[in-house]
Amino acid sequence: MATDRSTAGGGLPPPTLVIGVGNRHRHDDAVGLDAVERVRPRLPPGVRVVAFEGESTGLLDLWEGAGLVVLVDATAPTGRPGTVHRFEGDLAPFFAAPPPTSTHGLSVGEAWRLGGLLGRRPARLVVFGVEGAEFSPGIGLSAAVAASVDPVVEAVVREVGTGGGVREPGARTDA
Repeated sequence: MATDRSTAGGGLPPPTLVIGVGNRHRHDDAVGLDAVERVRPRLPPGVRVVAFEGESTGLLDLWEGAGLVVLVDATAPTGRPGTVHRFEGDLAPFFAAPPPTSTHGLSVGEAWRLGGLLGRRPARLVVFGVEGAEFSPGIGLSAAVAASVDPVVEAVVREVGTGGGVREPGARTDA
């Protein structure tokens, strides 16, 4: 369920939206939710911030019509828990499938592909993925993931503040 929603009025530039995706009851899956709560007071007026705990197809409603969407979510571990990756463009390789314990149903990448088929994507999507370590039921981030929250917040502030600059579609960079 989204905790904040609004729409742009006629004639206004497309809104900037920051979304934290996660589940507070699956340890490291809550990293996106923690990050957006910390970043909220640091963003300029007019930037919408949403803590999203619903089915990933609900992202289509949230990001439709947005100019820039910056999304923070946990990713399946590749052996480096807490590592932060910045990704933009075709998300299929990065979020090809949800982790086995995903509570999102579809992955963010699958929601992105579905949004493309339905014509319901933002103009631009930047994802900060944080490699998780622990996705079992329970509350609280692992130490490695908790240590990544402040760097993710700084990366989101920079991304929103600069408009993200121009990057090649599909470019993946560590944040």
